[in-house]
Amino acid sequence: MSENEIKMSNDKKLRLEWVEAGTLSPNPKNWRRHDSGQMEAIKSMIDDPEVGWAGVLLYNQRTKRLVDGHARQKAVDPKTIVPVLIGDWSEDAEAKILLTLDPIASMANGDKAAYRELMESITVDSLELRDLLDKTIAGLNEEIEKKEDEAAASGEVMPEMELRPFEHYDYVVVLAKNTPDWEALCELLQIKKVNCSPLKGKVKIGLGRAIDAGRLLKLVTEAKNDGNAN
Repeated sequence: MSENEIKMSNDKKLRLEWVEAGTLSPNPKNWRRHDSGQMEAIKSMIDDPEVGWAGVLLYNQRTKRLVDGHARQKAVDPKTIVPVLIGDWSEDAEAKILLTLDPIASMANGDKAAYRELMESITVDSLELRDLLDKTIAGLNEEIEKKEDEAAASGEVMPEMELRPFEHYDYVVVLAKNTPDWEALCELLQIKKVNCSPLKGKVKIGLGRAIDAGRLLKLVTEAKNDGNAN
């Protein structure tokens, strides 16, 4: 077996080749659509000198069509030499790959804290890529909220709001200008969904944005001590 071939369990082979993007025919059965924002984000990653091509296009030599990587192919000049993983599949097998490749990947659960930590470890200059990252973490937050809503609908007890904002308190307002800051703040202050109903008999579920100053000071002190310990 040559160095650029990968032996598969069904005795078929995949081989890696570098070819001109314009020589690859798109698949008419491709159901994925790519908006301008996604295309710009893909292009910015390919153009990044530290990243470049971190993935490959997938091509079926039997049908002479792309199976995956249509957006990456469109994002570059047709004369650009691109990495292509070439396999040999029947029409039916090709259809199965088209139907399942992205959906199977999307079945993975996202860890919001791990994703945000990864975001904060890099520098992003592209506005399109930054927008993509913000949308991704917002989507992770929606997944968590959906699970919390399902828990509330199932009859699980929802904690009462710690403080009522219409009561008299001295207060400080903190504004988050972007999603990562807001997510980090919610995690630090342990802001979760609570029963914030203003009237008895009326159930309203929302984020417990009003918190006690004593608890805030305790959380900040603990976070500071953890930082010093590290």
